[in-house]
Amino acid sequence: MAASAGQQLGNWTCLRWSHEVSALVLDIGTSTTRAGYAGDDVPKAVFPTTFGYTTHYSADENKEVRIHLGDEGVSLWREGMEVGNPLQNGIVYDWTPIPPIINHAINRSLHCDPAEHPVLMTEPAWNTQANRERMAEILFEEFQVPAFYIANNGVLSAFAAGKGTALVIDIGKSVASVVPVSDGFVLRKGIAQSPLPPLAQTTAFTMLSSGNPNVGRPGATLTPHQLIASKQPVDVNALPSFTPRADRQKSTTSTWLSWAENREVEEWINGCVGVLDQGWNDQHASMRPPRHYEFPTGFNSVFSSERFIPGEVYFTHHHLGQGGTQLPPTLPQLIHACLNATEPDLRPALLNNVVLTGGNSLLPGMADRINNELMRLAGGIQSKLKIHAPGNPTERRFAPWLGGSILASLGTFHQLWISKEEWKEHGPNIVAQRCK
Repeated sequence: MAASAGQQLGNWTCLRWSHEVSALVLDIGTSTTRAGYAGDDVPKAVFPTTFGYTTHYSADENKEVRIHLGDEGVSLWREGMEVGNPLQNGIVYDWTPIPPIINHAINRSLHCDPAEHPVLMTEPAWNTQANRERMAEILFEEFQVPAFYIANNGVLSAFAAGKGTALVIDIGKSVASVVPVSDGFVLRKGIAQSPLPPLAQTTAFTMLSSGNPNVGRPGATLTPHQLIASKQPVDVNALPSFTPRADRQKSTTSTWLSWAENREVEEWINGCVGVLDQGWNDQHASMRPPRHYEFPTGFNSVFSSERFIPGEVYFTHHHLGQGGTQLPPTLPQLIHACLNATEPDLRPALLNNVVLTGGNSLLPGMADRINNELMRLAGGIQSKLKIHAPGNPTERRFAPWLGGSILASLGTFHQLWISKEEWKEHGPNIVAQRCK
């Protein structure tokens, strides 16, 4: 990896910061933003990328929009607060909240002066050149960083696993992707991605809201705790007995309520959903231990085989029953498309270095199922199949950040930084030249 990065040589003699000053690594994902120091094992700051915003008017009717960030930014209920997220499909589409997010990460969370620290940013493999240049512009012009670099998530995840060549399977909050990396470079023709995580989330939402008459379960009310004044204990599958907060009903926005309800679904997924390692089988699913779960309203139920349905969406769509509706490619289809787009001679090396990353890769059974799917797909390829799937959730969830931390702390990496002087001399074009 370091050797391949070294091919991207640039003039770094004009860099003026002390080598004693650590670089910062910033990873803005759909779910969370991670920030910390190069060389550290974990990010110092992790907070939701989703933000709240409220509109205020001064005495002279001037409009002011306040953005609320951090752990209590969106989860703390505020009158009339709307909710937004600057990313779609893993890339930035709304740049307005990006400077506040960076400010919260560097100034408020790390308590750093950005003018004293070079910053390495992460990006998805399908990021646009315009987005890369805009990010560089924000950091150089608004935060006055002394140096900047933007690195690919796939390469960084491979690097975090100690690999220069890898097949990186990343299952995040908004996108599942398969990215082939060879000698530290992404093979762009092999990039395959799909909005499977939102589909799994929607499947779980619909399943919970609709209930299950076969087991006497009514649809769950997904009212969040912020809108509940009190509740009473109830029996399994009994309707909830709770009192809503009447003072918050009219001033709760639809965007905040949607965020809060989906957050309850995410909590249920984290507590109950699993993946069948050998593929869907009604009998095998029914034999797995059930999970009891209680929602903030007090409604509680026991979930058995159906708790595996949202996880199955990543591999097959036969539970969805959407007729002719165009459904996104499954993980096996993504892997197949990726391998088919790479040179046959490279496929054995990729399959021998599979890296699994992303928060949704932590679903119980996911790694085993992917291993079995890969064995099936690789039937005609002479290769040892080996998956790197760290048991440490932090390492798997934050792999791109960790790879950036390792990369930016290497002595040989100093030649790759884009300095402020180079930015002033060459402008945005230097981003494509240096960050390949």
